[in-house]
Amino acid sequence: MRYMEKKILQMIFKTQDGSAMTLSLGDLKENLTESEISTVMDEIVAKRLFASNKGAVAAKDKARFVTQTVEEIAI
Repeated sequence: MRYMEKKILQMIFKTQDGSAMTLSLGDLKENLTESEISTVMDEIVAKRLFASNKGAVAAKDKARFVTQTVEEIAI
């Protein structure tokens, strides 16, 4: 079996009705800064780039890196 680690950026926003909306991105550039993430999140909110059945993004809430360990199974 082969193991692989994946790093994912989760950006969590509040929608118009106050619900949480999570945008997850992989294949990140190295050394991504908090400032860069915050700027991108501000742009997403300002341009209302995403919406769900709970409404458009209204505010940024938080961001986090999630590391996953993926185990490939030979079949």
